[in-house]
Amino acid sequence: MSNRSARETASESPVNLPLASIRVDARGAMRVIYDGREFPPPSPNSDWTRAQFGELLDALSDHRARTVRVEVREHDGSVFTDIVHAKRRERIDEASEMRRARHRPTRQLIEVHGSGFIPGEDITVALSVASTEGSADGSARAPVDLSQLVEHPSEILLIGHISGVIVSERLPS
Repeated sequence: MSNRSARETASESPVNLPLASIRVDARGAMRVIYDGREFPPPSPNSDWTRAQFGELLDALSDHRARTVRVEVREHDGSVFTDIVHAKRRERIDEASEMRRARHRPTRQLIEVHGSGFIPGEDITVALSVASTEGSADGSARAPVDLSQLVEHPSEILLIGHISGVIVSERLPS
């Protein structure tokens, strides 16, 4: 097929986007026509308002499930046109997702607790796992993900930056 006939074939199948035509009056009330039909607001006996513009776009695009061309005509004659694109949907293969979940390392958390720190001081959790700060009563707590400690399974240290207090706790076997 030549380039010319490919272009001709492509031009014979135009993209068909639903059109939302929105007319805004001087009060800010909006009248909406969607693909040639009235698109009523969620509350009967009311109008769409500028404050509901985001909600309106979500409703027109079925919460971003479909792409829609939007034309807004203001009462002063100005026109705004845009295309609201649908969100990309990622197709998830449930079986492969379950396989990946089985092979993920499970988290094991322990809590290391120590005292003697100055209230508000920064506390370092050794092995650069995390940092925390001292509480008002001079103690500190640090949640630790054990999967990060595979190479250093013996102990965890809490080190006070100002007080110099070091608390060491052996990990459970």
